[in-house]
Amino acid sequence: MTKLDAAKLPEAYPRKVWTEGDGTRVGVAAQEGGCSRASVEIGEQSPDKVVLTLIETSPKVEQMCTMDIRYPNFTVTLNAPLGDRPVTLDYQQRKV
Repeated sequence: MTKLDAAKLPEAYPRKVWTEGDGTRVGVAAQEGGCSRASVEIGEQSPDKVVLTLIETSPKVEQMCTMDIRYPNFTVTLNAPLGDRPVTLDYQQRKV
């Protein structure tokens, strides 16, 4: 993958994206830790670009959590192969 915009990710966040199979499956590495959980959503897919939103969800109520950091991998399925389209990684924090 040559065209990756990861400027919106936190500084130490992984910046790893790949394709699988025929190019319609795109993988991304995320980061989670303690009580937070990572996930990914397709924010946008157009003929010009693909935007993947990496989400870190944590509990609304503060609680004791471990201090470990995990780097899970996720895949999403696009409507068409990624091809030469650039990928932009967006980032959101959510509370549940």
